[in-house]
Amino acid sequence: MKIILIGYGWRSLFYYRIIKALPQQFTLVNWVLRSEERASEVRNHYHVETTCDVRVALAVPHDLVVLCLPSGSLETLLVFLIEQQETILCETGFTALHLETLTSIYAKYRESQSKVLVAEQYYRYPYFHTCHALLPLLGPLAEVRVACLHDHHGTSIIRHFLGEKGNDCSISASNRTNWIVRTGKRDTIDTDGIRIQTKRTTATLEFKDGKTGYFDFDDVQYHSCIRSSHFSLFGERGEVFDENVRYLNAENDGIFQTIQRIEDGGVNNNPLSLRAMAFKDEYQFRNPYWPLSFNDDEIALALCLEDACNGKGYSLAEALQDSYLAQCMKRSCTEKKTIETESQIWTEAFSSESE
Repeated sequence: MKIILIGYGWRSLFYYRIIKALPQQFTLVNWVLRSEERASEVRNHYHVETTCDVRVALAVPHDLVVLCLPSGSLETLLVFLIEQQETILCETGFTALHLETLTSIYAKYRESQSKVLVAEQYYRYPYFHTCHALLPLLGPLAEVRVACLHDHHGTSIIRHFLGEKGNDCSISASNRTNWIVRTGKRDTIDTDGIRIQTKRTTATLEFKDGKTGYFDFDDVQYHSCIRSSHFSLFGERGEVFDENVRYLNAENDGIFQTIQRIEDGGVNNNPLSLRAMAFKDEYQFRNPYWPLSFNDDEIALALCLEDACNGKGYSLAEALQDSYLAQCMKRSCTEKKTIETESQIWTEAFSSESE
């Protein structure tokens, strides 16, 4: 599959590494940068074709355009690509855009022949894939608690496990600021003992069918060694709490088992790679990229990339719905009241998907 990559930075380099590691599946035919200077720098460093002109890149035969830009630059180029009837895998920068902008983007998309998928990778994580495979053990789900992902990523996992699609809900949210000792950032470890302020947001999403999603996230959580992440599912016949699974068997006896990561490397000279996620004596997820040294984010993004090349995956309607729910959480915090969500222009897409 021939791919054009637009944008440069920490996130775009994920796609570059994945494409380079899987030459039998992907080819990067052009990389679009913001200036000729940056294009020349990337061309010389990564030995790929580059340009600063999107139209020049689109003239090259290709199957997919990966749009990896910050929110402030996203709207204009996404709309342009939609007008060009492109198949697009877009990064998740929608929550920062006004609701009116999201509506305008979808209106243009609805009238086009373009195909837009969004790189919401978390539901493709090996762990979440495994939890989803275990749902039959739990019976009908009543609640999901997501204390591991921020904003639209958190709402996407809530919707995904509760099967809520575009359904309305009541959102009650609050946030509070506390002090914490900084322990690191994305690429660094910090042992200076510096105190910083951090904000924790909690929210309850009550859907019309009686199911409930609980959201809990601290804004240092991704990069702090003293703030842990958690995930749990609660069903009529069992629960998942992180790696622990409790459920009733056919005789209604209580059973306790754990989800296991099967990894190679680390304590021997094999490549460090996730082989599978297991539950009891079965693999619930097999890493299709084993034995490559992909972390979970790279595994999930590679799966998103494969899906998009085949015209499937997490849709623009889903991305806009999750961003809208995240915006409503922020409104609830700011306005200090419960927010009742309303159907949006993209809600109709969920009905057509079910038909």
